[in-house]
Amino acid sequence: MARPPELQPGSQFPVKAIDASKQVYPKAEISTVPSSGWYSWEIASATDSILPWGKNVLKRDQQLRDFWPSEPFLAGAFSSVCFNRASLAWEIRHSSTKVEQAVTDMLNSALAGSEIGWTSFELRGTQDLYGTDNGRFIELIRDPGVDVNSKFKSEKAPVIGIGHLDSNNVQRTGDPEYPVLYTDRNSKIHKLKWYEVIPFSEFPSPIEKMNGVGVCALSRVIRLSQIMRSIMIYKDEKISGRQFKQMHFVSGVSKQAINDEMTRGQEEADNQGALRFVLPAIIASLDPEKPVSTATIELASLPDGFDYDQEMQWYISGLALGFGVDYQEFAPLPGGNIGSSSQSEILSRKAKAKGQSTYMKKMIESLKVYGALPRGSEFVYTDVDEQEELEKQAVRTAALEEYAISTRSFILTPEAARDDLVRRNIYDKATIAGIAAEYGIDELAPKQNIGNMGGNTIREDATRQTTGKQNERVGDRLRKLFNGE
Repeated sequence: MARPPELQPGSQFPVKAIDASKQVYPKAEISTVPSSGWYSWEIASATDSILPWGKNVLKRDQQLRDFWPSEPFLAGAFSSVCFNRASLAWEIRHSSTKVEQAVTDMLNSALAGSEIGWTSFELRGTQDLYGTDNGRFIELIRDPGVDVNSKFKSEKAPVIGIGHLDSNNVQRTGDPEYPVLYTDRNSKIHKLKWYEVIPFSEFPSPIEKMNGVGVCALSRVIRLSQIMRSIMIYKDEKISGRQFKQMHFVSGVSKQAINDEMTRGQEEADNQGALRFVLPAIIASLDPEKPVSTATIELASLPDGFDYDQEMQWYISGLALGFGVDYQEFAPLPGGNIGSSSQSEILSRKAKAKGQSTYMKKMIESLKVYGALPRGSEFVYTDVDEQEELEKQAVRTAALEEYAISTRSFILTPEAARDDLVRRNIYDKATIAGIAAEYGIDELAPKQNIGNMGGNTIREDATRQTTGKQNERVGDRLRKLFNGE
């Protein structure tokens, strides 16, 4: 069927990628929005009886998908992590600017259902990554080509687009050549080859028969979230529900008198427009010869000594631990002496090294290993954490002071010091490349501290000036050292 002129190849619309994709896209005139019968089981059961991990993976993943929107704190934490990953800035690096632009345009036109764009693609993908044990799946759409004799076929064909695959429609096979089976909207099963799909999970299981199924972030916090959801439902029902929470035994007052007073109170509340609050019932003119006594049995209540604030703090801590982020990513630190500011900074750095850093490395490795990018191309995240840069600068300054002392004390030559700076990843090798081995010898001599110690600190000793004759002797000694004399 001929496409409208605005959708012909050459426009920004990824026509070739959509045509070559294994996914089936519905026509606009056909409604495919799931009806109320789309769920195969009730939401209430999702909150209380989620299948154990490893049992019917796809059904359990559907249960996780149904559960997380029902618990607001979990939903907030989950979406916060997904928003963070989708907003990470990146760029393509290549020796050719044309290649850089072409690959960037291709990735920015990623297919995400009916939407097109990297952000939408990442938002869907990260939900599957952190919210399903089956993990995330990226379709690699390769150029089918028109020349039958071309050598750029199959895995050698260039990738013209990438697309998000619904994790619940993908079955892992364990076969390295055909790792997944994808079922499209028309229930047609596609056996995808290794170069047509990138399968990965956040925390893959080492169990061989699980075929790479992982333990996602939602699975790691689901029990905590179920408990918190039950507490919130209890509080909601205690305020607005009609369930019996207590049983009272009353003597000295007839049951009819109590019922009449309660009925009167409900009518007064209705007349006043009150939906939740009802004034206490008061019964007057009781028989003084029949004293009133009561006894109460609690039928449903929170545990003794329950502290909601404390429970919330530990719950947020559990969510942060499960998602691999810092507590402060989800909520401000609570009051009290729970940790110093320096401790908070250290924990934040550790959290980023666990969650965000691991995610970026997995994405970079996946795009490279599966050939999603042309040879020589590099996918690089460009987000810069200013605090992290300041910390690196402090480390670099301390290292330079250390090597200054070492070179001026004849422990290391300037060349050896530069090599060691590269080895410790304080400077990049490209920065040091091209510097002459003897560079800095003449500049080093006037600041030699040999024979003129006495500073208050090591740093002052390292920078103390020497006499002219000492400078000459030091310079000669350095040059002889480099010449092997």
